[in-house]
Amino acid sequence: MIDYGLTGPIKMIDPLRDLTDKMDRLNAKAIEEARKDKNPVIKIRESLERHVREFESSLNEEQEVMVMAASFGSSITFYVDSIEFNEPSLIIFHGTTTDGGLTRLIQHCNQLNFLLQAVMKQHPDEERTPIGFIHT
Repeated sequence: MIDYGLTGPIKMIDPLRDLTDKMDRLNAKAIEEARKDKNPVIKIRESLERHVREFESSLNEEQEVMVMAASFGSSITFYVDSIEFNEPSLIIFHGTTTDGGLTRLIQHCNQLNFLLQAVMKQHPDEERTPIGFIHT
């Protein structure tokens, strides 16, 4: 609200508008927190990222992380480049197999089972790249 007084425009304080704006921000924050509490992928993402980072920090310079995914009545082992969290319920692992083939494992958050495994680096002369996390 602007009042044009003798010395030019003066911004007037609108307490009701200020209170409404503050309530809108608080309401938006409460809605976001409720969404996080009700969505299992968000909690899984936080936990999984913490565990992967802890595991990566325990490796020496010659090692990197491989994932063994137990699914389909068998298992597959692959190098993970990134983990994507696709809300509300999918987790997608992007990587390569030991022979260089592209791999994408899509799992529902209720069926998430995999093994982090320390192995010798696929490319020993290159610096280890930490697993990336994609939040969509």
